[in-house]
Amino acid sequence: MNIAYQQAANGSGIVLDGRSVCIVDDDNLYRQHLSALLGQVHIRTLEASDGRSLVSVLDKEMPDCILLDYNLDSENGFRLHEQLKLRFPDLAPVIMLSADESQRTAIKAFRMGLYDFLPKRNLRIEEITVAISKSIARHDVESSRDEEVSALRRKARFDDLTGMYSRDELDKKLELVSAAAKRKNTVFAILAIRLAEYRKICTNFGVADADKALRDFAGRIRANIREDDFCGRHDDNTFYYVMDRNTSEAGLRERVERFAEQLTFSHHIKSAELKMSPMIALAASGTNGESPQQMVQYLSGELDAQQDARGPGEAAENWSSLPGADPKADGGADEKERRNSLRMRTLQPAFIALEEWSSKISCTVRNTSDGGARIRLERPLALPEYFLIKITVSGSFRRVRKCWHVNDEIGIEFCDEAK
Repeated sequence: MNIAYQQAANGSGIVLDGRSVCIVDDDNLYRQHLSALLGQVHIRTLEASDGRSLVSVLDKEMPDCILLDYNLDSENGFRLHEQLKLRFPDLAPVIMLSADESQRTAIKAFRMGLYDFLPKRNLRIEEITVAISKSIARHDVESSRDEEVSALRRKARFDDLTGMYSRDELDKKLELVSAAAKRKNTVFAILAIRLAEYRKICTNFGVADADKALRDFAGRIRANIREDDFCGRHDDNTFYYVMDRNTSEAGLRERVERFAEQLTFSHHIKSAELKMSPMIALAASGTNGESPQQMVQYLSGELDAQQDARGPGEAAENWSSLPGADPKADGGADEKERRNSLRMRTLQPAFIALEEWSSKISCTVRNTSDGGARIRLERPLALPEYFLIKITVSGSFRRVRKCWHVNDEIGIEFCDEAK
């Protein structure tokens, strides 16, 4: 076994004296208890009671480790962890604490990328320090490995996810095109093409599914690249399509219209059907900048303006717009529901519509009452707190709130009157 990985496995070589740990728990007394325990081994502690206050802490200082409660007052620890990974690329290792000691919750924690899982009941300082040491050691090893991989990717000409030119190679080619245009006194143009829904998919379905959507999006771009043009991936969800020939107004308009048409499509993730659409901006040398850097700056502003015009910012940036998961979401299907009217058993086809996307998700209504219903998805899937549902083909859309969510079953409350 590699020595670094062996040290990460047992936490050896990690000195905790002077390290910082952020404790995230809505119970003030428990936070103080943990802080006192960690203080005994000279660990400096930061505290947060919910996701919003945690973001404020991390914006100022990234600790060496985070202890995150599974069941915060109005948030689910798993969902909060996914949001943190999107907002903070260099997120510290996260250890989940929970009063729920079930094996199912622990397995889910490891599958979702948390570094360790500790039961809150009778938690001893030795258990905490061992978990923190191992998590920090493993994080250090993984960060070092990621840096090596990033260095190799920077040297590569092509992006391994999309098959297009990498950022470095794209920048080099842009400089060559710019220099040639100046010598010949000609014009070149750049189309910036962005997958608008990428970060929304990251938040609601995970990075792996978002990358699949991006790969599909990139494939459609590749299929429409002309022989004299080239394209590369500029950042996570943005591509630059470069044209140094046929840059007439009619030629540029044709390219914009073609990409707008070809990059509007439906993409399926599990049982969800999502409508993908591009944001496209055009910059021409001389008109929108003298250098590639100036043109890139102009394009970035244009895309941001388009994003603002679409409404609320993308989920990863607009933190407050993300609906928090119900704290009882994973509490178990046998938990007694609180309802005011009798719920009748039924078996009706239905589909869910997400309000921010033109998307349909097939489901089945298991039982229903005047105030709500119990639905089953075709497979487990993350959903926002509020969405629309249409029961049977002849039914009408109703706005509902998610009360609980366990695996593929969801309890919903109707927020409007039946039409």
